[in-house]
Amino acid sequence: MATYAALLAASIIVFAVYIAMHTPGTLSIRELLFPRVEQTLRGEVASILIHPLFWIVSSGIITLFTVSLLFSVSQPALAYDWLLFAASVVGLFAVVNTAAVWLFEGKLHEPLRFVIGSLCYGALCALAAFLINTLVGVWLGSVIDQKMSLLILLAVAPFIEEALKMLGVVSFSGHRMFRGTLDGILIGFSIGVGFALTENMFYIITKIPAHSFDLLLFRALYNTIAHGAFSAIGGAVLGKIRARAGNVTLLYAIVATLVAALVHVAFNILAIVDIVGVSSLELGYYIFSPVLSISLLLIVLYLIYYAKKTEKV
Repeated sequence: MATYAALLAASIIVFAVYIAMHTPGTLSIRELLFPRVEQTLRGEVASILIHPLFWIVSSGIITLFTVSLLFSVSQPALAYDWLLFAASVVGLFAVVNTAAVWLFEGKLHEPLRFVIGSLCYGALCALAAFLINTLVGVWLGSVIDQKMSLLILLAVAPFIEEALKMLGVVSFSGHRMFRGTLDGILIGFSIGVGFALTENMFYIITKIPAHSFDLLLFRALYNTIAHGAFSAIGGAVLGKIRARAGNVTLLYAIVATLVAALVHVAFNILAIVDIVGVSSLELGYYIFSPVLSISLLLIVLYLIYYAKKTEKV
């Protein structure tokens, strides 16, 4: 079963890359070998992010991170068949969620290579956030009480993570093909899904017990939707500003980050309530955070619908 799920997820990913490379007007061989020089630094960064070489390098880094996690866990404790199945489910949900948002945007959506670049950037963001949060946690633990440092880290982590994600949206906003709200939503959602993909792999290997299907479903479905929605909402703010003002300043980027981070904090609080409720047997299953995740997805779909009406030419 795990093998078939892995093959299905891999086939979908390969098909997505093939479409991204062969859709007319999205990426010619000349542009692949000699990318057009952008006028701004952000545009140059965006050109790097949508280049296939970046996809290869970022995939290699994520693979190296995953393998290192596997070797850091006690070998007898690992159920490799379960890990393969869980990783396939996580990857499949990531692809399906992103593809659904991309297709919902209709003919006004960005070329698929922007989506793949965003996914790869988001996956690397998770590694950067893991490193920064670890360093911040160690520093806090050295100056204050351990419990207090954990609470502060839980409060600060969403702001760190959303700032890294919004940095990617800001970079993409400098590309000549970035137009407005729709692009901000799609790129933000893709970055968030890429972030969740790496984070979910971390949890599967280190924290989720083997054959815990309820926890796997929570991480693969709700956590993926939530992370995508956080940055999609922030991306919508940046995209709207980019369309109206023609540029994204530091102040606007901070506002978008705060919006995304506050929604992220609300999700974390509800997730803690769910965990405490299930652990104390007051709740039969996680309720509050899944409801918020679905609500956020509906908000993202409404933002896409609204943007399509206002930006359609």
